[in-house]
Amino acid sequence: MLHVTNGSVVVTRLHELGLPGRALPWDDVLHEGPVRAGLDPAALRRERAAFLGDSPAAAADIERGLAARDQTLSAAAADDEVVLWFEHDLYDQLQLLQVLDRLEHPRVTAVLAGDYLGAQSGTTLREWYHARRPISDDDRQLARRAWAAFQSADPADLLQFVAEAPTGLSPHLLPALRRHLQQYPWVGTGLSRSQAQTLAAAAAGAACARDIFVAANHGAEDAIFMGDSAWWWHVRPLIEAPRPLLDVRGERPATWGDPAWWYDEPSAPVLILTADGRRVLDGKADHVSLNGIDRWLGGVHVTINSMWRWDNHTGTLLNLPEPPL
Repeated sequence: MLHVTNGSVVVTRLHELGLPGRALPWDDVLHEGPVRAGLDPAALRRERAAFLGDSPAAAADIERGLAARDQTLSAAAADDEVVLWFEHDLYDQLQLLQVLDRLEHPRVTAVLAGDYLGAQSGTTLREWYHARRPISDDDRQLARRAWAAFQSADPADLLQFVAEAPTGLSPHLLPALRRHLQQYPWVGTGLSRSQAQTLAAAAAGAACARDIFVAANHGAEDAIFMGDSAWWWHVRPLIEAPRPLLDVRGERPATWGDPAWWYDEPSAPVLILTADGRRVLDGKADHVSLNGIDRWLGGVHVTINSMWRWDNHTGTLLNLPEPPL
């Protein structure tokens, strides 16, 4: 038996339960960075590792880990069972799609939790294991459709998939994909939802990065999907921008990877909303127009020339011909 889940914390919990077989953490933050269609598994691993690693050596190490992960999945014995353990948030739902897109294994079951697996008691996890359900051919087809839409270079494909609201597989899939769409620049501000929640937290009062992270995620998300490292990818462009929306007060760490960013001591650096940050948050200026944009959302490269915007009033993406002035 092979258990596939979202990370090392849940792997440890599954080992504690004494369940038969091995546990495999999927370990990729698929809602950040390029996840392009048309790449074979080796090329995709290489591209993911280059994005996730902060140096060539780190990227090479990550690529080796992803290759070992993929080999473990593909080597599962045909007469064995693969059990998928995934949560309700965007991080897990994208991993679920990728695993099912690759998995040709004939016997697959799943625990698709509506809560965080690592927070559950051993009794609850054991009950969920015994109540796991089989993954049908229809489930696999739906997962492959959703994964293809996520990887597409045209965001209209994912938008259409969500609008069709197919049922099956996981009740958490469509809410998670809608949350992903909200990471596009918004009409009126040019901020992703995560960035807007970050600026709103900073507007409530100067605070250290750790406190703003908690307020912008734990205090603002129905299903928390982002760790501090992924959140930092959203925040750094607000600080580094030609027209910064956040300012750093206090002793600034020498590098972005310095753990001192996350201290909550009085000497910790504090993030403060700038005048431009206030204007953007209030809808009186546009972050993309001020500072440009260069990031990936699945298979979509979002740049100043790719003017897809999330319209929160209609709950859809708009393809605007040019950025607002």
